Amino acid sequence: MNDVISKIGFENPRLRGVGIDVLTLHEIRRRAPKTLIAPQRVGFCFLMLIQEGTCRHTIDFVDYDLRPGSVVFLRPGQVQQWHMHDEMQGLVVLVADQNMMPSISRLEQSLNLLSLDQWPAAVTVSMGLFLQAYSDAIRLRNEILNFNESDRETAIIWHAMLALLLRLARELRVGDVSEQAKPDADIFRMFSRALENSFNKRLTVLNYAKKLGYAQSTLSRACVATVQMTAKEVIDQRVVLEAKRLLVHSNATSAQIGYQLGFAEPSNFVKFFRRMTGTTPQAYKTRQHSENL
Repeated sequence: MNDVISKIGFENPRLRGVGIDVLTLHEIRRRAPKTLIAPQRVGFCFLMLIQEGTCRHTIDFVDYDLRPGSVVFLRPGQVQQWHMHDEMQGLVVLVADQNMMPSISRLEQSLNLLSLDQWPAAVTVSMGLFLQAYSDAIRLRNEILNFNESDRETAIIWHAMLALLLRLARELRVGDVSEQAKPDADIFRMFSRALENSFNKRLTVLNYAKKLGYAQSTLSRACVATVQMTAKEVIDQRVVLEAKRLLVHSNATSAQIGYQLGFAEPSNFVKFFRRMTGTTPQAYKTRQHSENL
């Protein structure tokens, strides 16, 4: 597993205006077989529905066993590695990252209802739900194949995509919170977005709280209520995840990675990584590579 991580984005010029595409697994294998070898950092929302076959799929160092009825979901920035066999059949829905930002979308309320930051990376759902979702995806694919770049067609495709995702979100019960817990969930959602944009700047909990307009204690309480971690723990977990990604999927040295993640001194990064994982960055990288030979 010595391949340098590759970054893939939404690259269909015909569909750039709508920012959504649906491909079969067969099409993915045929169009870009070499890209299925190395780890990939996705630059879009990625939904995969497995119709036939079994395989392993790796997402951020966790292996998932996929089978008919499995649903895979990745957010921009996550790292995946394919282990796909030719008999695998299914559909993949790609949604450009900028189209999922509520602040610039007319569909803000619907997008917030999706609670995408809470989706499991992979799950096998009931066959009834899967068949409904797969039918939604086929309908979305047909609309995209006939896309004529008009505003009306764009709206139809967007609503078809939202119907698919909202159906899955409802059945997976992601984002279900009581009215009493909703304020904390909303604060945590804003914090998660801010953290994703600034995790490499070594900002403190106080920095994030001020940026969001809340007291530090309010932010920490929201994190504990929503994910059972303090705000500091959430920050540290995000930083160490990125460190692991870079250690395993890039040729950067430990010192370079430390600087990239906002550490002023390489030794500070080593101390942080050891505290979080119980081992040094170099030892972690060596072990991961040996386990994946």
